Amino acid sequence: MQISSKLFNQQSIRNFEKLNEGIQTTQEKISTGQNILSASDDPVAAVNLSVAKEQRDLLSRFQANSESAKSRLDLADEIFDQSIVTLTRITELTIQAGNGTGDTTPILQEIDALKEVMIEMANTRDSQGQALFSGFRTNSVPFEIQVDGSVAYKGDRGQHSVQLSESMKVKTSIDGGSAFMRIKTADGTHGLFDIIDNSFNSVQTSNNYKRQASANAHAEVTFTLPPNPQKWTFNLKGSQGVTSISAELANGKLDDTLIPVINALTDKTGITASLNTTTGAVVLKDGFNGEIVMSDVEIDGIEFGRGDVQYFAELNSYDGSGEIVGAARRLTDSDQLVSSATNYLKNALDHLSDQRAFIGAQQNKVTQQESVLQERQFIVSDKISDLGDADLASLVTRLQTMLVNRDASHAAFAKIGQQSLFDFLR
Repeated sequence: MQISSKLFNQQSIRNFEKLNEGIQTTQEKISTGQNILSASDDPVAAVNLSVAKEQRDLLSRFQANSESAKSRLDLADEIFDQSIVTLTRITELTIQAGNGTGDTTPILQEIDALKEVMIEMANTRDSQGQALFSGFRTNSVPFEIQVDGSVAYKGDRGQHSVQLSESMKVKTSIDGGSAFMRIKTADGTHGLFDIIDNSFNSVQTSNNYKRQASANAHAEVTFTLPPNPQKWTFNLKGSQGVTSISAELANGKLDDTLIPVINALTDKTGITASLNTTTGAVVLKDGFNGEIVMSDVEIDGIEFGRGDVQYFAELNSYDGSGEIVGAARRLTDSDQLVSSATNYLKNALDHLSDQRAFIGAQQNKVTQQESVLQERQFIVSDKISDLGDADLASLVTRLQTMLVNRDASHAAFAKIGQQSLFDFLR
């Protein structure tokens, strides 16, 4: 008679199923390399693993932001670098024109071309096609040339920023208004393109104004002056020598100011002065019929040049019969001409350098934070590995043990299942 126990069979089947489940789970862990296949494997470890993976994903987003910020900042840095190079060239050209090297037409052409280059750089777009210096109006053209040739800013004051950590943001742009349109100078705030225009105008008008003018024995000087007193200083040379003339000049008051000063120094120059009451001009005569030379005009309060020079002196030369000889020569303070334009340009260069320094500071923040993010990612990756990665050597050993146990159990079950009562009675 065969011995069969329903209870024994059921228990054996349950053990076989449990053993097979264990084998299957172990095989799956080996194939996936994951130690936790479901939360039930280790609830506490599963929760910690989930938190670690969320942290990893967050760090990945920060890393992506870091790369995006670095790209925009590198582009902005390059624009400011090239802008400084371009503006430096405009400064060189302006100084060259001031040295009186001859025809200024090529200089004017190059300055005009460089202005166009500056506008193009200010309208630069990033890899996503967004205007770099338009604030939040990234789809617009930030700088537009107006009908009168001036340049207007069409963007806003917005500054882009990205999150590099739970508590750190970095700015990835400078609005065009701050970058190019608010340059501080001694006489207020000016736009970069206005400063370039001023340089162009100063070079263009430099040929019309001289540092000195001369006449033979007889000259008349007409002054274009403001209504309020303005200190003028210039050199006056005659047959007896040269001296510096200094006086507070105002429109219509030369007879009370300039003329007495010149006459008080006649012994040093040989020149006497009087007023032409018809024209308002100052009449200069050398008592020994020597050459009269007026030069090196300085005007207090004129610190920056204009395309249309406001205040100047115009000298006419007369012959012995009282007729004008040649064309009138205009003199003005060099500060109103090329040298003043270089002051504007220096202010602009300093401003662009400051903007680049700001960009550099943001670049440093990104670089430093990249190192921090990398270190944090290493730590989180190690934690995920510790929690979730399977110990393959241990799992293989366990699988082999479970397979041996399963085979042994099968063999034992088969043997016991075929035994009879007489086998137990022996």
